[in-house]
Amino acid sequence: MSTRLEGRAASPGVALAPAFVIRSDHGADARAATADDGAARDPAHERSRAEEALEQTEDRLSELADEMREQLGDEADIFLAHADFAGDPEVLDRVRATTAEGASAEAAVTQAFDSFRALLAASEDEYLAGRATDIDDVRDQVLDVLAGRDVAPVPLERSVVVAHELTPSQTAKLPRELIAAVVCEAGSPTSHAAILSRALGIPAVVGVAGLLDAIGEDALIAVDGREGAVRIAPDESEQADIRARVEEDLRRKERLTELRNEPGRTADGRHIELAANVGGPGDLVAAKEHGAEGSGLVRTEFLFQEAQDEPTIDEQVAFYREVLAAFPGQRVVFRTMDVGADKPLPFITRDPEENPALGVRGLRLGLLRPELLTNQLRALLRARAPDSTDQGRLAIMFPLVSTSDEVRKARAALDRAAAVEQTTLDGIEVGIMVEVPSAALAAHRIAPLVDFFSVGTNDLLQYLFAADRLVAELADLPDAADPDVLRLLGQVIEVAHEHGAWVGVCGEAAADLVVAAALVGLGVDELSMTPTAIPEVKDTLRRLDRDALAKLSAEAITADSATDVRALVERAFA
Repeated sequence: MSTRLEGRAASPGVALAPAFVIRSDHGADARAATADDGAARDPAHERSRAEEALEQTEDRLSELADEMREQLGDEADIFLAHADFAGDPEVLDRVRATTAEGASAEAAVTQAFDSFRALLAASEDEYLAGRATDIDDVRDQVLDVLAGRDVAPVPLERSVVVAHELTPSQTAKLPRELIAAVVCEAGSPTSHAAILSRALGIPAVVGVAGLLDAIGEDALIAVDGREGAVRIAPDESEQADIRARVEEDLRRKERLTELRNEPGRTADGRHIELAANVGGPGDLVAAKEHGAEGSGLVRTEFLFQEAQDEPTIDEQVAFYREVLAAFPGQRVVFRTMDVGADKPLPFITRDPEENPALGVRGLRLGLLRPELLTNQLRALLRARAPDSTDQGRLAIMFPLVSTSDEVRKARAALDRAAAVEQTTLDGIEVGIMVEVPSAALAAHRIAPLVDFFSVGTNDLLQYLFAADRLVAELADLPDAADPDVLRLLGQVIEVAHEHGAWVGVCGEAAADLVVAAALVGLGVDELSMTPTAIPEVKDTLRRLDRDALAKLSAEAITADSATDVRALVERAFA
């Protein structure tokens, strides 16, 4: 008899395959390590073991980031952040102190990471408070090194991976060709493992209560990553139904591939530019493979975060030219470096901040460190070949803008950079990210100063709802489909168009089919997203009429909730 379980949709797609159950013993390892047996040990030897394990884990995670960058693009930075955890001086200090007291390397590592975890959980900064799972992941990898566990279990045939909760490193290390889907008992759609599943195109359902108790090894399991449904041991009729859906899914993917070189448009021919978010060189191949019309967001901060010394202008130019060359004739929007106290630059000494999300970051840092901003702007201008048809069209975007005065200062910095480079700004579009509520409210003041707005929904929602999207308990609160959020975005679009500026959206909401349709109805000009999401958005919009969407969006902003908005818009997909 089949069993149906409900969870939360984390990555779209359907699958039918045997279950491959991962039952982690790391929790027992950590508890055993903490309950030290009190045996006499050589403190120097245990300290050395722990130090070597931490260093080896840091190196492994850095290598994993490099290995996964081509597949994941900027999402591979998750592993760089994990490498930083393994190499954190505070963790090392705690390990040394604990081993000096006679603890084993395992106990010292466990206690250090768990104390660090407790500090994060108690932090007033929502982002840091939500990173407990990441801390556990790094701790467990260090324990693996200490235990000599080098090979993680992998399925021998195409399977649905089942676990209490997959860590980012487990997700990345699983062989993609053998993973039909991922189902987890815990977790949220905003967890790093869920984000990686979407980036890899793996159907996923999370938060499935009672999953491990209900399933056995090799049990046949059907997964619906769009509905968040899981069926264990489906009967023959149910199997036939899911196989038919799998076949339809494959045919749909083939159809999407055929649309790769077609422009983004609605059924009535209105052009909607569908661009790719680029976080590094690895994203360029994926962007072209999935039919991106340029890039609406090139994240440049990785150049600075991975360097021990400030990158030279020539070093920056090399990357900027590589990106421009990938999109000949298409618009390429470079965001100036967006870093804060939570992502410190190795070559700048800064005081820590209790709340980095509200601190000196983005354009604020650039204005306080004008030499950094000026050098980056000079590099962007130098990378451009104005008369070349082999390059993309340069656009420059400033992040975390709060006021019109900041925009004036940023444009003045750009003018100075152009003067030093002895070039003009002809043909270059200049814009800002709308991610701070004050910028949205001041759109009428800022629009005359720019060529475009690009709405960063990830941060805008965080600030509007005072809720970090990566905190599982708050994951459902910040929703771009909220009628008041749509109303605000509609006002920004209207003001921008009145002043001749175009509007794009470059947050995760751009890949949300419901939100994307509503935004097109509100008049948005461009949607920029992770490359793998482009085909499905393109296919959806080509089946919808722009005028009908405009009426739908007008109705949506009068709805009572995001749930009502989603139900309203989804009816248009039928």
